[in-house]
Amino acid sequence: MKRVYFLGAGGNEVLDLETLPDPHPGDEQVLLQVRYAGLNPLDVIQRNGKYPIPEGASPYHPGVEVAGTVIAVGAKVRRWIEGDRVMGLVSEAALADRVLAQQDHLLAVPESISDLAAATLPEAIITGFDALQRARTQLGDRVVIRGVNGGVGLAAYQIAKAMGAVPLGIVRSAQTANNLDRLGVTTVLEDDFVAEIRERNGADVIIELVGGAYIAQDLRVVASGGRIVVVSVAGGNEATIPTNHLLGKRVDLMGTVLRPRTNGEKALLISEVRKHVLPLIADGQLTIPVEGVFPAKSVADAFDHLEKPGKIGKVLLDFENAIS
Repeated sequence: MKRVYFLGAGGNEVLDLETLPDPHPGDEQVLLQVRYAGLNPLDVIQRNGKYPIPEGASPYHPGVEVAGTVIAVGAKVRRWIEGDRVMGLVSEAALADRVLAQQDHLLAVPESISDLAAATLPEAIITGFDALQRARTQLGDRVVIRGVNGGVGLAAYQIAKAMGAVPLGIVRSAQTANNLDRLGVTTVLEDDFVAEIRERNGADVIIELVGGAYIAQDLRVVASGGRIVVVSVAGGNEATIPTNHLLGKRVDLMGTVLRPRTNGEKALLISEVRKHVLPLIADGQLTIPVEGVFPAKSVADAFDHLEKPGKIGKVLLDFENAIS
């Protein structure tokens, strides 16, 4: 197998692509053959040595989502058989062409979805759905999504719309806004955000995909009784909280993260995604654009691209002929 590996914490100088024997699945695991692997901002944070690694995982093995074909199953696996196309979450080591996954942490890939498209979906749809559920999103809610141009943001936008909410994305540049407009995504520029949201009588739900200092701004524009869900700390770990807004508006400020949850918690969430989100994918209501595909041996270029502003959708690694 071929796998991206961190030699330590730092920049791209710590990236390596190693060759290892294929792993064998445990009793409730399956082994997947992977062509395309999705990169996520948390992979960059982990490379930099600033991501809190959950117990039992390694800081040196990046990658938390997988899509591929089952090529081996554990002794107690009943949900999947060899040849099934699946996608889902793993705790580590998903930037590889062979990936182990728990059987209950996977979803069937609809027949109409290509391997490339499937690789854009797992982390985005599961995180986006989870954030909207945490926010108790309802029909007619005004849902604001900061960082809407990424995979999670686009998934949250489309799921919210399918739920009957009214989503609005925040972007940093007019070019990004124009690109998203062509995808049917309504946006507002960051510089106009406060005035625009106040004109709309505030936001019922804010999905915060940047974090940091932006949380204070969110509290200023959220409606009374509103809910703010912080999904990422890409913008920094620290935030100044204007408690007058938090208290006076009776705001629910909460966070959510998938990786450190127990196997049972992940399985329950994925069963809800199977019920509520998978049909949207199957009938074409939910798609994530591909921002770029990089050969696995050019993983440093992929990380560089992931860190650039203004991306639309997902950055993927292609493991075909990864090592010559």
